[in-house]
Amino acid sequence: MVERVQGECMLYRRKVFLNLVLRHKKPLSLVRLQALMFLFVKSTENAYYDFIPHTYGCYSISLYNDQEALTKQDVVIEARGDSPFNSFLSVDNQRVELDSILLKDEDSPLLDKLIGDSEHQSDDDLLERVLKAYPFYAIRSLLLDRFSSDQVFISKIQTIRDHVTSAPRYLYTIGYEGLSIDGFLQSLILQNIKTLVDVRKSAFSMRPEFRKKNLEAALVEAGIQYYPMPEVGIPASNRKELLPLGRGDLLAWYVDTTLPMCEKYASVVAALVAKENIALMCYEKDPKDCHRSLFAEYCQRVQPSIPGIKHLGEAGVYTSSNVSNTWSI
Repeated sequence: MVERVQGECMLYRRKVFLNLVLRHKKPLSLVRLQALMFLFVKSTENAYYDFIPHTYGCYSISLYNDQEALTKQDVVIEARGDSPFNSFLSVDNQRVELDSILLKDEDSPLLDKLIGDSEHQSDDDLLERVLKAYPFYAIRSLLLDRFSSDQVFISKIQTIRDHVTSAPRYLYTIGYEGLSIDGFLQSLILQNIKTLVDVRKSAFSMRPEFRKKNLEAALVEAGIQYYPMPEVGIPASNRKELLPLGRGDLLAWYVDTTLPMCEKYASVVAALVAKENIALMCYEKDPKDCHRSLFAEYCQRVQPSIPGIKHLGEAGVYTSSNVSNTWSI
């Protein structure tokens, strides 16, 4: 007897994923999966997945991670080819309780319409539809030779690339609290961040995608280098001891005991900033709640060549939300 996977405890976005594969009339290529899910998310008011510009266009690491998880459970079957265009997914109906993966009333007809509207489009045609509607996701695509005759489109992509690569040179900081891995990466891409400096004492997270190995792999997908700098972090033992007394006490302890020992790391940061845009990363969304802002200020104080500090997510810094109308993100 085949043991079925129950959908009651399944993430809702995975139910959307399974329904997309199930409702597609034929095996779904990996590149088509990403394109269709991207269009579905755009048609709803719910960000089930975020996306980054990638080799073929829009790409969601979270979607790929869900695909891998469901494949390991033998719910999804992958026929792997030599590219995303000829690698295909299907669902083993005997491994999932269909009644337990029902979609919300508003999502089900949207998904059916999307699949029906794209039924007669090839993967190439579907990608063209996505990229021309959302050109930001074409800035890292290897498929632009296919559009060489459309100089207006090529010019639009180059304009976006130029804007991204001209992001001001600063020492940026970012916290991943409240962000998906793809939303996190997109914030870095928009500022042309080339190196992410991880200032956590331990690169562990309750969210697996932000653990060192997984984060490093995700950064590769975004074309960003990973630089661990645990020496400037706060040990868990001190955090556990001092945080109950108040975050101010913890950060004051950090200023008194750790920052004076960080001069050589400030030199490393300054050397990196001199070459390219970099970001210091930790967990907290608000930089005032995190030691990364104190370390950034220390770096600028002892290394005046650092031109300034910008915290991603603050007013005046480009994010996916405040440039969406301009670039169709």
